[in-house]
Amino acid sequence: MAQSASLGPKQVVLCFDGTGNKFQGDESDSNVLKIFRMLDRSDPHQCHYYQPGIGTYVTTQSLSKPGHMQRVKSAYLKAKASAVGTTFADHVMGGYKFLMRYHNPGDDLYIFGFSRGAYVARFLAEMLDYMGLLELGNEELLRFVWKTFAQWQERTGDQKEKNEQFRYMAAFRETFSRPVTQIRFLGLFDTVNSVPRFENPWMQRSKTPYASRTSAKVIRHAVGIDERRAKFRQDLISEVKPQMQSRQSRIRAHMKRQARQLHSQFTPQYAQDDGDIEEVNYSLYRPSRRGARPRGAHSAQAEDEESTASVASINWDEDEEDDEQDLEEVWFPGAHADIGGGWKQNEGEGWALSHAPLVWMVQEAQRAGLRFKSSKLKKFQCWNGPIVAESLDTEMKTRANERAADVGGVAENPTQDHSRDDKFNEALRRSSSAKLHDCLKLGDGLPVTSVLSWKMMEYLPFRRMDLQGDGTWKPIRWPLPRGEVRDMPQDAQVHVSVIRRMQDNPEYRPGNLIVGRGGRGVRKAPKDYGMGRWDVSRYAGCPVRETYMRQDVVAAS
Repeated sequence: MAQSASLGPKQVVLCFDGTGNKFQGDESDSNVLKIFRMLDRSDPHQCHYYQPGIGTYVTTQSLSKPGHMQRVKSAYLKAKASAVGTTFADHVMGGYKFLMRYHNPGDDLYIFGFSRGAYVARFLAEMLDYMGLLELGNEELLRFVWKTFAQWQERTGDQKEKNEQFRYMAAFRETFSRPVTQIRFLGLFDTVNSVPRFENPWMQRSKTPYASRTSAKVIRHAVGIDERRAKFRQDLISEVKPQMQSRQSRIRAHMKRQARQLHSQFTPQYAQDDGDIEEVNYSLYRPSRRGARPRGAHSAQAEDEESTASVASINWDEDEEDDEQDLEEVWFPGAHADIGGGWKQNEGEGWALSHAPLVWMVQEAQRAGLRFKSSKLKKFQCWNGPIVAESLDTEMKTRANERAADVGGVAENPTQDHSRDDKFNEALRRSSSAKLHDCLKLGDGLPVTSVLSWKMMEYLPFRRMDLQGDGTWKPIRWPLPRGEVRDMPQDAQVHVSVIRRMQDNPEYRPGNLIVGRGGRGVRKAPKDYGMGRWDVSRYAGCPVRETYMRQDVVAAS
């Protein structure tokens, strides 16, 4: 168990960086790393984990300086990992092993990720939902956890095979794992899925593959409007909103499962007709509502009594019920690294385009109860007064408010003055008009060789998701990407920084944003479209949270 178990419930924070990103110690650090830097390492009620991005390191047992051949081999492996995510499993299981050591029942989980690191974060979150956590000391079983869940992720449409895979996974987790409560917060910067092993099954699963496949209570996703590379297609989470079951329907489903189990215990088993496919409830793995007995308090006599209990006295405990999911996916100006950070700024550039997504994410995490060090928040211009924890239950609010003195996390005052900090607002305003990077354009931030490599890849038939006229998504290879713009859903939530940029810069007129229906093939909207027609959708007047939506979509809703 974690060393701080005696201190009571804590906040466990995991940060997964993007492809090629690692610590620099300056403004070129990614937003995920900046979030990690703003956490308070001296807070005994927090536990932190940071993982450099895919392609920045390869696992080795030796810490000594490598020889020439070893360096060549390492460079090749890192380049290969950056290109196709070959070390993806190591990155997922690295976070999983950390949680095995330091996560205790009752702890709140906060997970952040950028790029493929965001995909790692989502994959790990779903793994915890379905597999739970191995007990500390069972590291030999890690490979079986990975293999079991990876096979589930690669499942096809065959219902019988899917049922068998889930039955095996459920039996494995109930034998070896402890359940994990609903993840408190999942913060993502421009998620991309460029891991071939999981990319194809994900594309084939349905016409609406962009679904939130994790049950995290609060999910925030910052997405870039202007990225054009085919291998950095966005992996959205909000296209299919999860349906919450009512309490009554969950109880009925639970009793139905119990009845089915009893029926199987007391009824002879016969061969099932191949055409009769049983419906299986693909449930998440959650702690019991009433909880387990304290360890050591369960005597052998009690165990014997329970095992021989009559059918009438079966314990009808329910699994812990998840809270309703709070999901926001917001589009910002910029390409991939303009959202997640990582660009080195030239002299006199001021605030980067990635600053607005950073401030937005930090303050959304604060509203979900995460505590930061206030001096660090001010240093990174992410502080403009205390934030109310909006999405916590009463017990969590009380606990958070008690510790709010020097953490900039939560305050009892429900109002917030957005105009009192001139430096804060100035940073936000200047960042919205900062340099926008294009990795397919020479002289725009990348070396010539890198730009040419990316441009060559645009003329290869990579499979990618394409937005159709009816709002569904279809996997396609043709026509070739050739630097086409990203498809945007018609009801996309657009951040206020996008509107500010269009007002300040008449040349910024993204076709996919303004033309609508994805703006297919239109990099820049025609002049007669202007800025498009927009209405405030949420949080009117807030410089951090205000979002806009198309007038026609708002009118139709």
